[in-house]
Amino acid sequence: RGFIDSFEKQRDNVVNEEFIGTYSHQEQRDNPSNDEQKIMGTSNNQIQRQVPRSFSRVSRPISHELDRFPTLSFALQKSELVALYFAAQWCPMSTPVTISLDMAFSHFDLLDSSEMQNGPSTIGEKKTLSVVYVSSDKNLEQYQSYLENKNWLAVPYDSVERTDIQKYFSTCARIEIESLGIDRKHEIPTIIVIDAAKQLIVTTEGAKDVVDMGERALKHWEELQYSFR
Repeated sequence: RGFIDSFEKQRDNVVNEEFIGTYSHQEQRDNPSNDEQKIMGTSNNQIQRQVPRSFSRVSRPISHELDRFPTLSFALQKSELVALYFAAQWCPMSTPVTISLDMAFSHFDLLDSSEMQNGPSTIGEKKTLSVVYVSSDKNLEQYQSYLENKNWLAVPYDSVERTDIQKYFSTCARIEIESLGIDRKHEIPTIIVIDAAKQLIVTTEGAKDVVDMGERALKHWEELQYSFR
C-alpha cells in the first residue's frame, strides 16, 4: 500500500506525452532473480523509472488481424475496450501494476469468464472494459495462482495462442526472448489497450496509466479512443 500511496501523490505531476520511439529496456525490471521484498522497499523514483513506457501513444490499426486469435474473440465482441495485460507471477515489477489494477477495477463491472457461458455471439450490451491476462508465468501453478480472485479474462496457459499473441505484439519477459525468437518492443509488465470494434491500439502505456491514474485511466483510454474515431 505504501508504494501505491506514493504513486497517487505524484499523479497530478504526470505528463502524458504523445510520441513514437523506442524506450530503453531496463533488464532489472523482469529479472526473475530479483526478490519481491526488495521491490516493496524501493523508492518511489526508482519504481517510477521501472514502470514500462510504451513506444507509442499514437493509434495504429491492426486491421482485424486479432481475429486470428479465437481466445480473444469473446473480449473483442463483448467489450468496448480490451486491455491486454502482459505480466507474470514471478516478475516483481508486475506486482505494483497488478495491485493498481485491483484497486482501480476490482469493483468495476468488467467482462469476465462467468459470462462466457452464453457465448460471444449472444446479443447484449457490451461492457466498457475487459482485462485479458497474457501470461509469462513459468508454469501452470504460477498462472493459476496469479488469476485467483481476479475479475479478468485470460489466454489459456497451455494455448499456442498465448505465445502467438506475445509474438504478434512483440511483448514478453526478457527470459522468453530467445525461445520466442522476437525483437522485443515491450517488456513485462505491459498493458496494451485496444479499441475492440475498430481493432486499433489506443495505447501501449496502459500499465503506467493505471499506476499513475488509478480508475481515472479508463476515462483517459475512452478519451483517446474517441479522439481516434
